[in-house]
Amino acid sequence: MRLWAFFAFLLCGALIPLTGASANPGRADLVALTTEAPIIVRATVTKASRLSEKLSPGLAPGFRRFLITAEVSNVMIAPGFVSKNIEYLVDIGADARGKTPKLKGLPVLLFLAPGNREAQYQLVRPWAQVDWTAERDAYVRAVAAEAVASPDIRDMEISGLGQAFHVPGSLPGESESQIFIQTKAGDPMSLVVLTRPGQPKMFSVATGDIIDDAAAGVKDGSLLWYQLACGLPRSLPVGSTSTLDSETAAAAKADYRFVLDSLGPCDRAYSE
Repeated sequence: MRLWAFFAFLLCGALIPLTGASANPGRADLVALTTEAPIIVRATVTKASRLSEKLSPGLAPGFRRFLITAEVSNVMIAPGFVSKNIEYLVDIGADARGKTPKLKGLPVLLFLAPGNREAQYQLVRPWAQVDWTAERDAYVRAVAAEAVASPDIRDMEISGLGQAFHVPGSLPGESESQIFIQTKAGDPMSLVVLTRPGQPKMFSVATGDIIDDAAAGVKDGSLLWYQLACGLPRSLPVGSTSTLDSETAAAAKADYRFVLDSLGPCDRAYSE
C-alpha cells in the first residue's frame, strides 16, 4: 500500500507533532530546516485526508495523522524536478473537542525530502510544515542563499571552547579578549572582543591566525549567528582561563558574556 512508504520515513526519528495547523518556528528552527532540507517549496494545501489509527503507527495521544495533498506555487531549492501536486504526511494536534484546525487552503512553506514515489515527499522534521508569511519566505530565501555561498559556515559544528586570552591596550580602558572556538573539523576560529574608550564594545569572529580589527560583526539572524547562538557554551569553561590570573580571567569571562548577550538566545521553538 502506498502509504507505508511514508511511514518508514516518518518514524525513523523522534515524533514531535504539530499542536496547530502548522509550525510556528523561531529563526533558529528555520535555519535548521533550511540547511537540512534538500527541497523547499511554497505550496497551498488542497486536500487533507485523515488516516485511521491502524494507518498511523507511533501517533502521539491527542493527535491526528493526515495525508496532505498540496499544490506547489514556488520551488525555492530542489535538486531536480518537483511535481506540481505533492503528497506528504503530517501529525496535527486536536483540541479538547477532538477537532483539528482546518488545513485545506492553508498556505505553507514545506521543508522536504523525496519519498519512494514520484510526487510523494517526507517532511524533514515533524514540524517542517510552516505557515507561509512574506517575512518567513524572505528569511528562508536569504538563509538558503547564504548556505550556498558559505558552505564552511553551514557545515560548522562547534565542539567547545579553547584557551581564552585578555590583554590591556595602550590607552586606559582599552583591551582585547580572544577566545578560541573548537570545531569538529578543526578549523581555526576565535571570538575577538574589543573595548576602546569612548566607543561601544564590539566583537567579531576571526577565522585564521591574523585578527582583522576592521572585521564586521556577526549579522543578526545569519548562518554564523545561528551557529554561535545555538552552539556556544552558556559560560566560559574553567579550562579556558586556567592560565590566567583571577583579574584577567574575570575580564575574559565578562567579555564572553558580552558575546552571548549580543547574540541573544537561540530561539528554537522545537527541539533538535
